[in-house]
Amino acid sequence: MEAKKRFKLYKSGKLWCCAAVAFGVMAFGTVNGQADDATPATTTSQVSAVASQVATPADATDSTTNAMLESTVTAGTQTSGTAANDKTTAAATTTLNVQQASAAPVNANAVTTAAYAATNNLSTADTLDISAYQPNISEETFRQYHNQGINNVVVKLSESTGWTNGYAQQQVSRAQAAGMTVSAYHFVRFTTAAQAQAEAQLFARMARVVGLGNDTLMIADVESVPQTQYAGIVNNLNVFWQTLSSLGFNNHGVYTGWYYDQQYNVSSTVGRARTWVAAYGNYRNTVQSRGYGAWQYTDNWNGTNIDASIDFGMFANYAGHQTTSAANLDNFSINANNNTLDVAGWFADNNNQGKANRFIILIDQDTGNELVRQQVSAVSRPDVAKAYSGIYGAGDSGFNASFALNGNLANAIANGHHIKVLIRYTSSNDGNSNYNDHNFNSVAFNTNIANIDRFQVTNGGVTIVGWHASNQAIGRGKHELILLDSTTGKEIARQTVNNVSRADVGRAFANVYNSGNSGFNVSFNMNDKLRAAIMNGDSVQVISRYSDPNGGGNIDYWFTPRAFNNNIAAVDDFSLYNGHLRVSGWHAADKSLVEPNQLILLIDDQTGKEVARVNASTESRPDIAKLYPNVINSNNAGFVADFDIAKYGGLQKALLEGHSLRVLARYCDSETGEGNITDYWFKQSKNFYNNQSNQRLESFRIDGDTVRATGWYADSRSAGAQAMYVILLDATTGREIGRQQVTNGRARADVAADNPNIYGASQSGFDVAFNIKDNAALTSALKNGHQLQVIARYTNDKQSGEGTFVHHFFAAQSFQQNTGYLDSLSLKPDGSIQASGWHISDQIVGRPYHYVILFDATQGREITRVKVANQVSRPDIAKIYPDVYESANSGFNVNFKPDAKIQRALAQGDKLQIIDRYSSDEYGNNDCIDYWSDLRKL
Repeated sequence: MEAKKRFKLYKSGKLWCCAAVAFGVMAFGTVNGQADDATPATTTSQVSAVASQVATPADATDSTTNAMLESTVTAGTQTSGTAANDKTTAAATTTLNVQQASAAPVNANAVTTAAYAATNNLSTADTLDISAYQPNISEETFRQYHNQGINNVVVKLSESTGWTNGYAQQQVSRAQAAGMTVSAYHFVRFTTAAQAQAEAQLFARMARVVGLGNDTLMIADVESVPQTQYAGIVNNLNVFWQTLSSLGFNNHGVYTGWYYDQQYNVSSTVGRARTWVAAYGNYRNTVQSRGYGAWQYTDNWNGTNIDASIDFGMFANYAGHQTTSAANLDNFSINANNNTLDVAGWFADNNNQGKANRFIILIDQDTGNELVRQQVSAVSRPDVAKAYSGIYGAGDSGFNASFALNGNLANAIANGHHIKVLIRYTSSNDGNSNYNDHNFNSVAFNTNIANIDRFQVTNGGVTIVGWHASNQAIGRGKHELILLDSTTGKEIARQTVNNVSRADVGRAFANVYNSGNSGFNVSFNMNDKLRAAIMNGDSVQVISRYSDPNGGGNIDYWFTPRAFNNNIAAVDDFSLYNGHLRVSGWHAADKSLVEPNQLILLIDDQTGKEVARVNASTESRPDIAKLYPNVINSNNAGFVADFDIAKYGGLQKALLEGHSLRVLARYCDSETGEGNITDYWFKQSKNFYNNQSNQRLESFRIDGDTVRATGWYADSRSAGAQAMYVILLDATTGREIGRQQVTNGRARADVAADNPNIYGASQSGFDVAFNIKDNAALTSALKNGHQLQVIARYTNDKQSGEGTFVHHFFAAQSFQQNTGYLDSLSLKPDGSIQASGWHISDQIVGRPYHYVILFDATQGREITRVKVANQVSRPDIAKIYPDVYESANSGFNVNFKPDAKIQRALAQGDKLQIIDRYSSDEYGNNDCIDYWSDLRKL
């Protein structure tokens, strides 16, 4: 069941039943819902202020809490006015959004069913229960489960009075198609008789929706949640059963836990043979001997995260499996080639027996009126018979019909009404008595689509070619194109359209009325209104309209407005390379005929000032002429402008300061670019920092006696830089520790290959090292565990790295590695104790005094300590932790001489612990970095 972890018994992450054996009590019932694996222990480094006082770690304890029902945290549940963690309220008041639901996460460390069963001599499962946690199990997967011995599937249909499983229909049908017996369950939350009635009604309604028959085994999932923990639960459960029986479902069962059943006796409402008990452990014989009908023993059958059970007769003896009704609408669409509304599908129902006549009836759902009906013949459907072999007439349950688009049906479609299909089986010839109906969802046929293929402006006027198809054009025989000045809102002109054949549209939109004859090709002569709109740069909009000549209303399609101001341009390339900035594109303007000189200007978008200009070379652009044939000289609209950055101080400054650059394309009657001009200001500026930069700190680590940083910083703003610097910053205090001009590692062909458009990428690398021992600020930062940060900087000040610059702050890094291990702690024949191991920490910098302390963890006090004179070489540790300061000399091997304290601790069997300590205090009592070993007992 969904609250599957509720019936596990855990201790330290393992299934455990010693307590049950010790007290002679059966280990069933409500327990905590924690993860199967114990939380791994974590080592916490402590920098102690006073070494003589060391806190004793608390002993690990097992805690047991009431688990939250998994049914209350179903993925995709949406709440309103409820805190995110208030799962119970959310489950009781909301409905699952099945489109957002996802499977419950699988615990990677959970014991698999196969492994657990082998260990505990469990039998193979024969029953699975599924819910919205398993939304997409295919029919083939169900067949594979069946082949593995799974005979029964129990599907969750509902919970409380509002939640339903949106996947239940497909889960039921697929399991049945795979040959399995299907039962159903409802998660109980009622606290009153009225609520019990409401929950039973929801349960029954869902069973009908998914096609389950009256003989289906209907199971109440009764678990220890706050709503069910009351003495009257049995009385309300009986009301639940009575309500189900009144609705035709007389086959009842209970799912619960041993402890809960002992307390509330819910099994008494149906009998133990119809009660299904969850108990995760080796309890088969116990459950079976007490007469229960089924036993759930795992929530991760074969690693699928599905609950599995063993049937002792509950499902084999009582579960129903027949679906009594099923249907599907395979097609409900307009056939544009035949001007018909086509319907096809199937409907199988046990209640169709004796009803030989079939009718397809179309209903106007908006008015409730019948539009048209058609008697149809049976269509063979072997696929339905295969999937629903138990339903009467499944093999010939198919139907199809075509309705002419005229009369009331045409009017309903034209008015955008919702049309509903009803399939009726009846024994009467007119279809009006002794019938069995199935209603499918309604559809509004309001598709309205169009396209302009060509909009050409010439001196003679405007030519518009395209198409417009609409289902609601039925009955609207008049077609017009209207030109509108959308800037002023005034109509320019209109023409009646004689539709032309568009077989391509008919093929693409075969389900849209008259799509094959939806084309138009209309020319509007140049008139004063159109000329004024173009001269003023107004937007011109086309409206395609179908209308009823008798005034029955219009169906319009408003195309996107188009502006024709005869001055258009585009930038194809705007990029940095090899010390140059290149701009290429095209600029088409009518006045280029009298202003033949083409220039490109660069504008600093932040200051508004021009930073460079060049006379561009003009290039042929037949593609632009084809695209904009109405613009004069568009065939020669292309331009290429090349800026040598070294020649333009203003351009260098703008790039280095990260300012955005804007392109201005100009036609002028003078080569200088001053005189009569026609400008095109490109709206979008470009910031080379935002669009052309990348960086990576490849290594930032302790390397011997240095802190070394390697990586690269590629930035198009470096076009104006004279040098590259790397700055080391104490990020905790915000103070600079040091800086170096980069001379090593600058050549990075690999970076240039990966970032070909970034200026200077081939010289973007850096490899710098800051000496630790000669740098008091760096020593202090490491000693105090401060975060260090690398700053890569491009600057025009080669001497000091200041001036105008751009830089990148890489993420601050904490050099606070502190770990170790006690390799050996042994008692020598002379009563001394020998301890060896290793301890590494970046924070030993500035702490020259090394002590190893023997600590009595039982008594919480120090026994003795030894000052370490010489470190022990540990090349093995250096290999594992190459980036930790002095890891190669991190070992210790000390002997604690025998004394009364040691003897007393040993005699008392106390637990011992080693503290390895580095300190700036000669006596090891202040300013320390410690490593605490695990507890040992000698």
